[in-house]
Amino acid sequence: MNGRHVASKAEIAEQSAGSQEFVDHFLHPDRNDAGRYPSGITLLKNAAVQYHRAPIVLPWLNEQTQRMAYYVVPRRREQLTSVRDLLVAFVGPSLAKYGYDVPVALDKPHEAPILERYGAGSTFFVQATTNQEERKRLRSALERMVKVVERSPERAWSAPKPLGRLLADFEVALLSGAPQAAKTLLQQINRQGGLSPANVKHLEIRLLTAQGRANDVLSLRGLREVLLQDPPVPVKDMVLSALFTAQIEPALTEGKLAGAVDALKAPDSHFSLLADGDLLSFSEQAVTVLLVGMYGRGDGEELSRSIALLDAEGRGDLVPDVLASYRRKVVPAGVMDAEPAEPDTTTAEPEPEDGSATVSLTTWAEIVKAVAQGNKAAFDLCRTMDARQDDTPAPLEAVSDGEMAEVFADLTDTEYEAVWQYALGPFLQELTRSNITFCQTLTTIMRSIVNQRCDPANLAVLDLLLELFLRSAPKAAEYEEFLEQLSVRFDEWVAPETAGQALDFVDRLVARAAPAPTARVQTAQLLLGPLHVHMRRLDEAYLSTARSISNELELGLDWPERAPSENVESEPVVGAAQILVYGLDEGVLQRVQDRITRQFPLVKVVLSTEKVASKHLKDAARNSDFSVMITQCAAHAATNCIGQYAKEIVYPRGAGSASVTHAAITALYEHAAKQQEQSA
Repeated sequence: MNGRHVASKAEIAEQSAGSQEFVDHFLHPDRNDAGRYPSGITLLKNAAVQYHRAPIVLPWLNEQTQRMAYYVVPRRREQLTSVRDLLVAFVGPSLAKYGYDVPVALDKPHEAPILERYGAGSTFFVQATTNQEERKRLRSALERMVKVVERSPERAWSAPKPLGRLLADFEVALLSGAPQAAKTLLQQINRQGGLSPANVKHLEIRLLTAQGRANDVLSLRGLREVLLQDPPVPVKDMVLSALFTAQIEPALTEGKLAGAVDALKAPDSHFSLLADGDLLSFSEQAVTVLLVGMYGRGDGEELSRSIALLDAEGRGDLVPDVLASYRRKVVPAGVMDAEPAEPDTTTAEPEPEDGSATVSLTTWAEIVKAVAQGNKAAFDLCRTMDARQDDTPAPLEAVSDGEMAEVFADLTDTEYEAVWQYALGPFLQELTRSNITFCQTLTTIMRSIVNQRCDPANLAVLDLLLELFLRSAPKAAEYEEFLEQLSVRFDEWVAPETAGQALDFVDRLVARAAPAPTARVQTAQLLLGPLHVHMRRLDEAYLSTARSISNELELGLDWPERAPSENVESEPVVGAAQILVYGLDEGVLQRVQDRITRQFPLVKVVLSTEKVASKHLKDAARNSDFSVMITQCAAHAATNCIGQYAKEIVYPRGAGSASVTHAAITALYEHAAKQQEQSA
């Protein structure tokens, strides 16, 4: 026996009856026009009830708008990643326009039964093209998929990765601006096991925070249990920041300090579980919440002392105006020594007997070496730096590019895995937030990545490495070497399914000065070549970007205006609209704006690189039809602000202009289609 539960005949019969009722309800002709054509849905309808391993595929049709799609639901939650892989393999961009790789939000009225039965994040919405022949091919492909899966031997759909590597991939996916990849990795971590439920919740909180979903953080199931276990400072900080965005900041903006206090006293705020710790270890928003909490407890002395401490540390601007009266005009002698807060030790590892925790780590070379050797003090230091949300560089002495490159080059495979898990994310984050240029080091890191399997997390890291490298104004020889290494194994991953990543790479090359123009053109040709061969499988947004890049580089590649399968006449017309595009790379934002406004003259594109929740950012998010958020190294104050005020948020797959443009254009068509449905 393999240990799995084997359902009895009675259980199977009960499950089939429930499935039959659900399917009949969803496909009823009064609710779903697909139900009026039984001959076209019989196979999928029967498979949804009778099959037990293949995913459920439910047709959906709106004859008024001529929109045809399929809802694809895994039988079990842990099969979400494998079903996505199946859809990419059987459908992909050849037969479907959208939805085959990212679960749908399930926010429409007719989707309520799916949401109730299977939950949020459970379902793919595979949208068909408007071409009748293409629709038949899509239906045939989905029918073939369910039959093949049901009849094939049961198998594991992905090779397991070590837990440490999954955690590292999760961190760098967030750092690289690939939240969808991070979400997939989190599902794999949860499914594979090895982490406590509380630690999985910590990762979920981090993902939601990176996406600016403050309300979702506060309503997260099991949050109180997580906080009762006294989580690490970064987790507390993220929850406090969510409290600020959702409850405290609106009240303070209106000058209603009492309202802010009442919000913290509400049982569902969980503030009582967050009100301790070293004040200086928290971010701006978290500090504000803690100060309001001190006022709410009536502890004026503690509040006054905390404000004095912030003033002494040069962080006095964090004190809200409504609490300024508690600021002492003169800091009393010894205030820094009065009742010092106990240091937070929630993330510290037990000190090893060899005393390695006492080793002084003052350069990045020392930190990376210590992590490679298993020094737990180095692990803690990396966690601390990884949790910072400000732009203040870590207090570390400078190290030369050559020395740093040599450290990475000398790592063994085992040591590199440890460095990837603990140190690579903080190191790249430090480079991203500083003006340090490490051309040799970036080339060395990139060389170690390209020889691995190019999954979404690795591609996101490669894109970040390319961005950092090009920002450093490399010399011609360095430029040629980096691109030569980057070009290794392109043929193993460049395909229509990864068109966004490939186009992001080329677009970064176009946007930056090229000290070796020939190397840039050759690399662009290598990346665009496979896409040009399969250009009929690319949608309009990718074709537009590919055409623009090819023209800028004078590559002589002809790209069609749209894929041959797309029907121009039935495509929703994009009219007047306003969208907000947020990110920290002004060059990327400008290229996105230029491409969208060139294709859609009636669309107003508002750009923002702000790191604080300013009035301008609030107004832009509130007044836009939707917001496109690049999460790469974004400040939580800004992302939480957008998450609180935006009508809808779109997350691109990557941080490059091709991915962002594609996400924006796709959302514009979706917005136009919704308006068309509402007016029908």
